[in-house]
Amino acid sequence: MYDIDTETRKKIHDVIVVKHSARRFSLFVFFLAIGMLALGGGALQCSARFLPLAAQVQSQTESSSLASLASLDSQSSESSESSVLPPPPPHPDTHIGVYLSATSMARPTILGNTYTSLSESNGNAFVFDVKGSFVYFDSSSPIAATLGLQKPLYDLPAILAEARARGIYTIGRFIALKDDGLSTYSQTLITHPKTGRPMSQGWVDPANQTVLAYNSEIICDLARAGIDEINLDYIRFSTGYVGELRAFSGQEKADRVEQFIKMARDTINTCGPQTKLGLSTYAILGWDYAVNLETLGQDVVRFAPLVDVISPMAYPATFTSPEYYVAGRDARSRMYHLVYRTLTGYKKLLGDQAWKIRPWIQGYSVSAHDMQEQMDAVFDAGSCGFTVWNANNNYGPVYKGMQLEHIPEHCKQLVAAE
Repeated sequence: MYDIDTETRKKIHDVIVVKHSARRFSLFVFFLAIGMLALGGGALQCSARFLPLAAQVQSQTESSSLASLASLDSQSSESSESSVLPPPPPHPDTHIGVYLSATSMARPTILGNTYTSLSESNGNAFVFDVKGSFVYFDSSSPIAATLGLQKPLYDLPAILAEARARGIYTIGRFIALKDDGLSTYSQTLITHPKTGRPMSQGWVDPANQTVLAYNSEIICDLARAGIDEINLDYIRFSTGYVGELRAFSGQEKADRVEQFIKMARDTINTCGPQTKLGLSTYAILGWDYAVNLETLGQDVVRFAPLVDVISPMAYPATFTSPEYYVAGRDARSRMYHLVYRTLTGYKKLLGDQAWKIRPWIQGYSVSAHDMQEQMDAVFDAGSCGFTVWNANNNYGPVYKGMQLEHIPEHCKQLVAAE
């Protein structure tokens, strides 16, 4: 169990313990007893499983705690039966969509235009920010409330209801480990395995118990709300501190990252098993796995059975070295080749898990033709879905390319059958 330092413990204690510590502790014990009776002592798969803060941040208020605990108790038997993923479907993911920032989601005009553009462009999904250094919706997370990490920008239930009514698949972009907010308020940084010195400023330790508890609470909120998918981004070690992070081997890094992914899987299984879990991963892993695993700890081969979707970030602009594409040597355009080669590399890595691939492709600094080249590469590599990244959410050429693109007939049939 992670031991919080005295100073941090005092800060958190001053904020939340004085008014409610006795009451919260009694609620915690009450629920623990019920859960143990219901499951023979194996309940509490969500926050309590990971909480190092114990009674300090177990609940928000008496009323919200009772409602939350009763809800979790009612789901406990279901969660125990859903700990194993169902057999994979016989076809690839068919969702095609664009990314929207949290601020875009807060602007009804942008959201309305996105619905219209998607319907005119073979689109049926969008990705939107749900958590970064702050939580962008009204979360019930006690830790988020205690540490001042809530920054609601939009009405999540209303957005999910409208998207569902329009037949739009919703994907929550969940920034996992690059967390300036949480790393500021508590000792959650990665520490040197021998000296204990904090490393990788702004990045939290994926195996830290407070990190797991905090993120579990938020993921539970999203799954309960009925979001279609939670896609974990920045689910890796930092590339900005490569030297000092060599204190860990690639497998040691992957061991820690896997703990976070398992937490997310278990939390979804408890709070809303209908929600899918996805990972956004580095494209370069499809080219040179062993070398880049050492840096990233992003062992997608190991992680694949735990998730429903794997999204290589196949942006041609990120391949800066000319060796990756040589005109005349490589097929078609640079846009086509870099996406196609990334995805076929991933398919070889993942084997019978390759049906889970739904890549990100580049939506910035592109023409409509560039988009068609990338989409051709996605379809030729065997996928039927993709999401498009543009940090500024400017998708004019993207939508034009999507309108012009010919969707393979077998992909159309899969969409129609869903």
